[in-house]
Amino acid sequence: MTDFISLRNISKCYSAAGRSVFALKDLSLDIRENEFLAVVGRSGSGKTTLLRILASLEEPTAGEMRFRGKLCSPGNPLPSGMVFQDARLMPWLSALENIIFAFPPRERTAELHEAAKKMLETVGLSGCERSMPRELSGGMAQRVALGRALIKNPSVILLDEPLGALDYFTRRAMQRELIRIYLQEKKSFIMVTHDVGEALRMGTRVIVLGEGQMRKEINVDFSYPRPRSDPRFQRLIDEVLDAIGDGE
Repeated sequence: MTDFISLRNISKCYSAAGRSVFALKDLSLDIRENEFLAVVGRSGSGKTTLLRILASLEEPTAGEMRFRGKLCSPGNPLPSGMVFQDARLMPWLSALENIIFAFPPRERTAELHEAAKKMLETVGLSGCERSMPRELSGGMAQRVALGRALIKNPSVILLDEPLGALDYFTRRAMQRELIRIYLQEKKSFIMVTHDVGEALRMGTRVIVLGEGQMRKEINVDFSYPRPRSDPRFQRLIDEVLDAIGDGE
């Protein structure tokens, strides 16, 4: 049990071609404060639906979510920031202006601009305040998106395949950056990914979803960095793949 985030008997049902399809089915999950939770599973396993419910972008068909014991609802959402697979930056705004975009104009004070500059430093983009999205690489754009998610100081950062569109070398560099920021910011990170190695390289805990239900929960209890050569790493990859159903 935890008093941070608890999901109890969460189901999400959609209507498709005249029949009911469950994206999540009676899922219960406790999310710990300051953990890096990685969620893996095949396409259609319910990963993104889970993240969208946590972000209050969708409501569950049944079940409840609580944050520090209080029931979450559309009027009382989980205090979270979200990063999507594509950065979704406003192309007519600079990096700094994208960071503060979610704030109403009256709140965009000199203090907020200074905080945004510091946030760009946090995500490794010091000096890029005036850079436009077209001038940024894919990895740099995702750093801006992460800064935008962090600027309001949420309790939880939600990451929906945030590195999926990046090339291999940029992706590895961003994995290291996300781990650095996670350790520095001391927040709960929840990341959906199809990449089992990425999940185990970054997560302090990995859960495997299948057909809308939890199939496996694995605590990753060794420190960063986690090289592939570590036999513990390979054993956990095999364990996750077995839970997904792709252990051969």
